[in-house]
Amino acid sequence: MKQESLPYSQPDLFGKYASNCLKGIAIVMLLCHHCFRTSALYSSYDITFLIPERYIVYVAGFCKVCVGMFAFISAYGLTRKMMALPTRPSRALSDSTWNLISSRLVRLLGAFIFVFLLTDLFALFLGPGRLVSKYGALSWKSIQYWLLDMFGLAELLGTPTFLPTYWYYSLAIVIILLIPALYLLREKIGSPAFLALVFVINFTVTFNNDNIYRYILCIAVGVVCARDNVITRIVRLRIRPGDRANGICKCLIYVALLALLVLLRNGALKDALWPVWEAVIPVVLASFGCEFLFRIPGLHQILSFLGVHSGNIFLVHNLFRSVWFGSFTYSFRYPVLIIAVLLAVSLATSIVIEALKRLLHYPALLDFIVRRLHRETDTQDCAVSP
Repeated sequence: MKQESLPYSQPDLFGKYASNCLKGIAIVMLLCHHCFRTSALYSSYDITFLIPERYIVYVAGFCKVCVGMFAFISAYGLTRKMMALPTRPSRALSDSTWNLISSRLVRLLGAFIFVFLLTDLFALFLGPGRLVSKYGALSWKSIQYWLLDMFGLAELLGTPTFLPTYWYYSLAIVIILLIPALYLLREKIGSPAFLALVFVINFTVTFNNDNIYRYILCIAVGVVCARDNVITRIVRLRIRPGDRANGICKCLIYVALLALLVLLRNGALKDALWPVWEAVIPVVLASFGCEFLFRIPGLHQILSFLGVHSGNIFLVHNLFRSVWFGSFTYSFRYPVLIIAVLLAVSLATSIVIEALKRLLHYPALLDFIVRRLHRETDTQDCAVSP
């Protein structure tokens, strides 16, 4: 397969560090969304709003876009990995793609399963009735439900789940399995035709799973942005001579565009164009971050640190927010303080989880599994994409 050269010679500005920073923003948005997207979540608690409550709920509703941000980051990163694989002979591409998919699945599910089992262990002491209420009394059927949940398939197959938060792992698995096919399709027909095709499919084909419908276009945009270095191109774009004038103008444009997208995302076309908002907003936020936010001393270090722990925070925060310690979380009364405390507690838990993994040599176990699944590839005479 003939590879196109990248449209820009500059290195990709949306690398691993920047993607972690964007994850950091996304995880804070996630906590905001889960805590205040509707008054029913906190109506039984005494909450003090320093600004009108409706504005908090409005912003929290918009923060649902954090899911699109995570999906975009995953698609972007996997596409960059695909770009580094040999493209011929076909056997080398096949084996390399298998290695990439199997490695990503093992590490994704490995991280999830560790927290899943730890959570269930605590559930035996903090609330054993929840396990029975979710999966049913101990039986072969309930064990099967539990296993499907443990492997992140509950949402995809419509089976019971211990925690609604786990739904995202079904989407994450789909992303890993889809990206190679989407990437190779993009290589065959080019970015404009590829995006047009996915857009038409998105709005004409009925998906049994709402989350595939909502995020397939976002995933495709992530593929194109990675392959065509779009984030770098946007950041390098100059609209005014002089660094200062150009920076001020672009910052104002970003802010105005984001404000407009917030209004549109929460407006009358929220549901009708949901896939579009989930595809466009992550690109704007990533570009704005790379050009301005991720250069701020102190802020980018904090965001990156949160991004590194975002997976664990995502998995455990609802345990503190609603399952077992909701009264504690909402006892801090003020929305900003509630979110800050929930973030701090979830982050501390994530740090303990990672320490426990190292103590138990869990990363080494995952590395061993990856090596066992790895296929040797013959890269002789292979053309490697940039």
